[in-house]
Amino acid sequence: MIQDLRHALTSLWKSPGFTLVAVFTLALGLGANTAIFSYVHAILLRPLPFPTQDRLVAVYGAVQRDGWERRAFSLADFRDYRAHATTHFAELAAYSDTSVTLTGGNGAAERLYAEMVNAGYFPALGVPPLRGRVFRSDEDAVPGAAPVALISEGLWRRRYGGDPAVVGQKIQLNETNFLVVGVMPDGFRGISDHAEVWMPMAMVDPMVAPEAWSRRGWRWHEAIGLLKPGATILQAQAELDTIAASIAKANPEDSNQYGARVIDLREELVGDLRQPVLTVLVAVGCVLLITCVNVANLMLVRLNGRRAELGIRASLGAGRTHLARLFLAEAALIGLFGGALALLMALWGIDVLRQITDVPQYIDPRLSWPVFLFAAALAAISGLAVGLFPAWEAGRRDLLTVLKDGGRGAAGAVAGKRTRSGLLIAEITLALALLIGSGLVARSYYNLVQLDPGYRPTGLLTGTFELPAARYDADRARVFRQQLQEKLAALPGVRSAALATNTPLDGNSSSTFGVADRPAADPADNEFRLYTHAVSSGYFTTLGTPFVAGGDFDPAMSANAEGEPVVIVSENVAKKFWPKSGAVGERIKAGRGNRATWMRIIGVVAETKSRRLPENSTRDPDVYLPLVRHTGLLTSVAIHADGEAAALQPAVRQVLAALDPNIPLYHVATIEDRIRQRTAGPRLITQLTGFFSGVALILACLGIYGVVSFNVGLRTQEIGVRMALGARPVDILNLVLGGTGQVVLAGLGLGLALAFALSRLMASLLYNVPATDPLVYGGGAVVLALAALLAAWVPARRAARVNPVEALRAE
Repeated sequence: MIQDLRHALTSLWKSPGFTLVAVFTLALGLGANTAIFSYVHAILLRPLPFPTQDRLVAVYGAVQRDGWERRAFSLADFRDYRAHATTHFAELAAYSDTSVTLTGGNGAAERLYAEMVNAGYFPALGVPPLRGRVFRSDEDAVPGAAPVALISEGLWRRRYGGDPAVVGQKIQLNETNFLVVGVMPDGFRGISDHAEVWMPMAMVDPMVAPEAWSRRGWRWHEAIGLLKPGATILQAQAELDTIAASIAKANPEDSNQYGARVIDLREELVGDLRQPVLTVLVAVGCVLLITCVNVANLMLVRLNGRRAELGIRASLGAGRTHLARLFLAEAALIGLFGGALALLMALWGIDVLRQITDVPQYIDPRLSWPVFLFAAALAAISGLAVGLFPAWEAGRRDLLTVLKDGGRGAAGAVAGKRTRSGLLIAEITLALALLIGSGLVARSYYNLVQLDPGYRPTGLLTGTFELPAARYDADRARVFRQQLQEKLAALPGVRSAALATNTPLDGNSSSTFGVADRPAADPADNEFRLYTHAVSSGYFTTLGTPFVAGGDFDPAMSANAEGEPVVIVSENVAKKFWPKSGAVGERIKAGRGNRATWMRIIGVVAETKSRRLPENSTRDPDVYLPLVRHTGLLTSVAIHADGEAAALQPAVRQVLAALDPNIPLYHVATIEDRIRQRTAGPRLITQLTGFFSGVALILACLGIYGVVSFNVGLRTQEIGVRMALGARPVDILNLVLGGTGQVVLAGLGLGLALAFALSRLMASLLYNVPATDPLVYGGGAVVLALAALLAAWVPARRAARVNPVEALRAE
């Protein structure tokens, strides 16, 4: 075997063109697969960065409608679950994303991501602090029990220079003094993956709304659970179902049909990434198969060029096994060199993917040992695969006839014609399947970006700020917002400005509403969920959302002339409950029972995609309340610019700082940027699958060109004879293209079948395009067929120009 490897190395060295093409082609497929597998390993296989990850589960609230719909927990419900779920749970911990303003110290006011957590959060994750301690149970017992906080290692070093004395000192969060009791270790950013501050839920919730401690209808908390050793998810689910039934029985008005669902924590954190990354892995797997087919065909061509050498070896006593080993040794070296080059390509590819993808921090794709072993195994398998066909051909033919025949004619000529044709069919099959898959993804992405969101996607700048509760009551907040809106509208380059509790694609909460004067057998039939927004006058003009009926709020309007609270609803509400008479002038109520508030509808606006893309659920449309009635302190701004919206950022920040220097503006972005961010996943899949399908198409064309060119070279004498007997150039073209066409048609048929089978697996990734879209299937087949015929036409045209005299003289 060592002698075979030495000979193979010498042989490859003497054929640098073949060696470079084969190694680079194989490295391209291996490098792409290694880079993508680094993401697969990081997302699906590598342990989560929590010591207790084997027993961690995600627990989320849910409401039963047509199945279970996800909802957050109310703090009151969660406390009941935690108190009674002790059979299979070692710990239940709640958390909620928020943000806080850090003031004081050596820096300017800074907005930080934070998590509100209970005392069981850190024990459940099993992550000890780098310095200090985590929260005690007494600091999470009653509202406002202890203003304490934990900070991240990154914030500790960035803001406080890594000073150990920060533990035990006070910092100002939302202008309230918090005692720093600990610093979390490097890399820990919480379940949300972006937190820099952690505060007890008992301290923070009263800062937002004191009623949050007891109201079961106020749901904004997520939860994790630590199972006891040996407990299963099914057992934990059954336990929570029992508790949910007792909570609903005791609180039928707020908790009826509400429950809790338990899933694996990894599924919760990376479940949305599973199918996209596996789809891309399948795509690069197809590219690798195509590269292997191309290299195998190159080696078959090389086999035919070495017939005389192999015949001499056979005459000197070399057996078929020995001849087969020669090609396996060459293939092994090609796989080795290709694998080494692939590692360099993978390092570059991983770096590029890290820059263009947005994945959680704990998903750290890198060339780790498991990824390296995967690459090595793939290189070995690929090397073996590309060597099997020429080794089989070399071992199965009687090459002694080559010497007797002088290397001419059928006896010594065509090694592996059927094998090459079969490989070419496989190449076309894979290329078409990949081309159709990328076409489906591309059309889906096109439908997504062409979607009308219901608001103006260009020229809009948005941002968010929060007024500190320590200095702003409802009246002062109302005055501040009015002054800010007036100053923003007066800025040069601003057409209009508005304020709201949330701007498009920022997220919002939903509440229960009802309608009046509608007879129903069940009163629940007149109740529904609406996503609520509080907006200032001019909000719809600023966003470019048209009114379908009625009109806007007046600047200080919260009620009509009769003193009734007023409201604006989206078009879906009007269509559902007042399809004929229209909604303007009708009444809806917010809340239930004695807490319900009746409001008069003064306007209907077009439906907007305000929460997510590609679309919102029509089950939960929107309702808009006057901002002057809003008592919260978190507010967003929306500005319609004359020119480039992003250029207004400094001026907007200056206006806000002039009114209050301790209020930073954050989440500043244009609507175009927000849409790009929301469509980043589909766009990335489209780009990657499109790139790899393009590579597959080029490789398939090169394979067709190479095989047809080689076949034409072998048939030069035959073509010369045909032309000497009267065949016309067009007859030669038909002869060559006809044989190629049969192979292409076979590949197209199998490719359509393979695409049909695989596309159903990616149906959930598609938007507004069927998985069996005939336009994409037909277009992909036509593109590949034309490219294949073009690749075959060049050598076919050369064959049609063969001089019959020279061909016969060579014979």
